[in-house]
Amino acid sequence: MKLSLGRKIVILVIIIALILSGTCICVSGVVIRNMMNNEYVITADAMASTVAAMVDGDAAGRITEKVMAIYSHSAVKLDNTQTDDPRFEEYAAQFYDLMEDEDYQSVQEWLRRIQDNGEADCVYLMMVSPEEQTAIYIVDAAYEDDLVTPGCFDIVEESCIPYLSTPEVGFPAFISKTPEYGWMITSCFPIYNSAGDIACYAAVDLDMNEINDTQNRFLLMLTGILLLLTFLICIFSILYVKLRFVKPINMLTEAAGQYGQNQAAAGSHNEFSALQIRTGDELEILLRSMVKMEQDIDNYIDSLTQTKEQLTSARQQANDMQQQAYRDSMTGIRNRTAYDKEIVLLEDEVRNGLQSFGIAVVDLNNLKAINDTYGHEYGNSSITALSRLICEVFAHSPVFRIGGDEFALILKNHDYMHIDVLCEKFNEQLDLRSSDTALHPWERISAAFGYALYDPDTDTCVDDVFKRADKNMYERKKAMKAARKP
Repeated sequence: MKLSLGRKIVILVIIIALILSGTCICVSGVVIRNMMNNEYVITADAMASTVAAMVDGDAAGRITEKVMAIYSHSAVKLDNTQTDDPRFEEYAAQFYDLMEDEDYQSVQEWLRRIQDNGEADCVYLMMVSPEEQTAIYIVDAAYEDDLVTPGCFDIVEESCIPYLSTPEVGFPAFISKTPEYGWMITSCFPIYNSAGDIACYAAVDLDMNEINDTQNRFLLMLTGILLLLTFLICIFSILYVKLRFVKPINMLTEAAGQYGQNQAAAGSHNEFSALQIRTGDELEILLRSMVKMEQDIDNYIDSLTQTKEQLTSARQQANDMQQQAYRDSMTGIRNRTAYDKEIVLLEDEVRNGLQSFGIAVVDLNNLKAINDTYGHEYGNSSITALSRLICEVFAHSPVFRIGGDEFALILKNHDYMHIDVLCEKFNEQLDLRSSDTALHPWERISAAFGYALYDPDTDTCVDDVFKRADKNMYERKKAMKAARKP
């Protein structure tokens, strides 16, 4: 069937309008959701790691042991989806006394401070049972109505099951949707006690229901606007079939094609506003409508650009918080948490064939005497001075403060190849400082240095290298004490 020129123009305009509208809606929805999901994932991981760094690992470990002891001996175990079961209250009642425990209340107070002052909707501690694939609640920062008692548990999300075999990694942020909570992002990070063992996990929940509702409302409004504009374009196209219609329609078609190719670019577009059509009828109205649509979409793209910049700033802040969690506040070098993470990575390198590395341990001498004689402020000065000296001599090695007056170094490449020369230089620098009478007593630092190199024939893991280095350090300390005796 042959179509008239007017109908062909109408069909063409309808197709172009629908393509523009559909593309804008689809691209906008995908871009916004991906950006928001990625930023929320980064934020959740950063907040979980921060919570893990701030909570007292020993207190968390003690309350975890108490909860797990009751949980392990419970004859009946009911998860959080079985709260309607008559036995659930009896099961939960076993853990009520723990909520009065001093460690529980201390940890809960810290969690509530973090939750009240941060962006997280829920902050809590949990422990995982790999055999049962369950996550057991230890301490919840929620208040009365929403508080989850210790011992209550959820089944581990299917996406998290592969991480049960690597507890030191925790559970990277994942998105879930449940009937109870809707859309939620959850991230878990291990909390270590003073012995270096995993005490439990710090978990953070971020509610995505509101942001999803906002996105849906915006996309619905945009769909309505674009559909309205499409409808107007169709009406105007049907009404105008005269001689002067052909050329303007061709101009509009060309402009629409250019705009479709360039619509993803930021900034103002002038594909429609640059047209000069003065017909004084419906076609001119159509042109003004297209110009308005062009401006609305330009404004929308500008809004997306601003949102992206804000999200980038939030991600930078999250990265800064994560860096602070790995830094020792007094010396500025990396802390014990950073050391434990580096050891995990080093274990992977060893499994992949790395053999040329070592570990050195440095322990400050006479810290207690300095603290008792001059005060802890000058004791801290001694620790800081030793930290600077270690970093100066071992400039190519990462340095960690793993205890009050104890430091660890991971030796690779240059420092690994020249460890004997560097060790001698370090001891010489210590001798010069300890004998320099122009310095204050707390500046004349003394320290014991010990190191060990990885031996694939005897060392089964990285910790074996550390233990030998620690042993050599203590032998050096004994020798230094013996040398000072008259």
